[in-house]
Amino acid sequence: MPTMLNYFYKSIKNLFLILTSIIVLILACIVIDWFLPRQIHNGLIVASLHFIEQIGLAVVFGIFVFFGYKTFKVFRAAESPSQEFIKMTPTVIIWLVIIFLGAIFIDNHGSRSGCQNYNYNEKLNGGVKVFNGKKYTINICGSGVDNSPFFGDGMDTVHLTVLSEQGALLARRRYKVFWDGEPGNEPIGIEKDKLTYYDDENQDGPRSITMPPTWVDWIRARLPLVD
Repeated sequence: MPTMLNYFYKSIKNLFLILTSIIVLILACIVIDWFLPRQIHNGLIVASLHFIEQIGLAVVFGIFVFFGYKTFKVFRAAESPSQEFIKMTPTVIIWLVIIFLGAIFIDNHGSRSGCQNYNYNEKLNGGVKVFNGKKYTINICGSGVDNSPFFGDGMDTVHLTVLSEQGALLARRRYKVFWDGEPGNEPIGIEKDKLTYYDDENQDGPRSITMPPTWVDWIRARLPLVD
């Protein structure tokens, strides 16, 4: 019967097959793009890079489905599913940790958002604010207007972060700002117990963050790709 180590080795083998398939698919896209007409040459590559985050999420979801199906097959054929589950658990935990750390890295380094080049605190009413006698720092940092000819929306993706007086991250939101029209680029609103902001992509009215932020906001700010 398979041991814990056997399951780990099998997971590496299956992951290698998945990665090999992804590489083959990327090479196929490059070859196809090479033969596209001159006016749309490199279009497939540029479009893929534009949706790299969504493609990455789709790949991760596909990996989960693949390994879920493999696990289902093992449980169906096993004489003692509970024992097999115990032996699989360490491998599952290891890969979940690796995926989680990878998602954090992508979330922190895959975005072009940054206050060094796109600091919107003055334009959008960020900076030090006081709520119920306590000071908080509201930073609003952008990534530049997306005017890409491939699916560019002419909007600026910004990150709004709420920091405590000691500099601890309390809340984070990601939304879009449209600079060239009305309504658009509305500054954040400061009320007694909340701040409000407007997502110009959806234009569904003001959104808010309770001040001080809740424990849900604290957790949400630390989870990758969910802000």
